[in-house]
Amino acid sequence: MKKITAITPQVKDKKRVNIFLDGEFYCGLQKITQMTNNLQVGDMVSEKRLSELVFESEYTACVDLAYKYLGRKNHTKMQVIIYLKGKNFDNRVIAKVIDKLEEYGYLDDMQYAKTYIEFKKSSKGRRLLSAELSSKGVDSKTIEKALDTLTDEDQSAYNTAKKYIKSKPFDFELKAKAFRYLISKGFSYDNATSALDKISAELKQD
Repeated sequence: MKKITAITPQVKDKKRVNIFLDGEFYCGLQKITQMTNNLQVGDMVSEKRLSELVFESEYTACVDLAYKYLGRKNHTKMQVIIYLKGKNFDNRVIAKVIDKLEEYGYLDDMQYAKTYIEFKKSSKGRRLLSAELSSKGVDSKTIEKALDTLTDEDQSAYNTAKKYIKSKPFDFELKAKAFRYLISKGFSYDNATSALDKISAELKQD
């Protein structure tokens, strides 16, 4: 057991305090953790107990940052983990925070993927959507399941091609460029071919 000889506010962060044991600095804690556990100068505490409080303190700070991060914009599980690692939180603390966020529905990669696809599907094909979701840390099984909701890819490719072509003369060169553009946007060969054939047929009718 050691004696708490001083509790001082941190200069750079007023929400944290420094704990001194037997005249020497031991650790920093969130002030809310210190107050909740009624730590006072003169108390006798074990290092084990203080280690537990350090974990509790870091968890409190970590979950608060995570909520703020998610409050600004939806993110995937991996994006939140990377963000919190960048704030130098312990892996055990991050794991507990992630569990809590998932338990309360603040983190849901399946819902994120479905929403992302719904928002982007009008101008992007399956391959590009899959690649973008993968780059955000969504696992392949979740992506594939979310992509099951994707419909009317031929129509999306057609709309995208129409916007690309606009009022330009639809000659062989432009058709080739439009085809490459559709492929670059993640549409399949069949989607691109179908869309451009449809546009060709419409122009011939005109």
